[in-house]
Amino acid sequence: MWDISVAGHISTGQDALSAASREINEEVSVNLGFYVDIKDFRYMFSFRKEDIIRDDYIERQFYDFFILRKNGLKLENIEVQESEIEQVKFVDISELNKMIENNEIVERNAIYKELMNYLFRM
Repeated sequence: MWDISVAGHISTGQDALSAASREINEEVSVNLGFYVDIKDFRYMFSFRKEDIIRDDYIERQFYDFFILRKNGLKLENIEVQESEIEQVKFVDISELNKMIENNEIVERNAIYKELMNYLFRM
């Protein structure tokens, strides 16, 4: 299935923004003649999710979302780390909505709602 972003976990002692920069450089190499740096990211929103796995185990996930803003970023400039991801594609908001409706993308409806709210405010 498709997913909306590069994702990963924060290392010990690392903040979310540094982790986002590290993960995008690990999962896709952006070949624009420069390194993707923390200053290239803009905070979007945070999302918290809690799942009760068993009576004695609650899984808590904390999602911090950032958007990478780079002029001139094109699909042909992205080199995929095949051990991390299979494919990359850019979609506009209407295509993203169709993908969500057709269950072509990992189910995270509450997150997609926040994402749409953010994108429409831009």
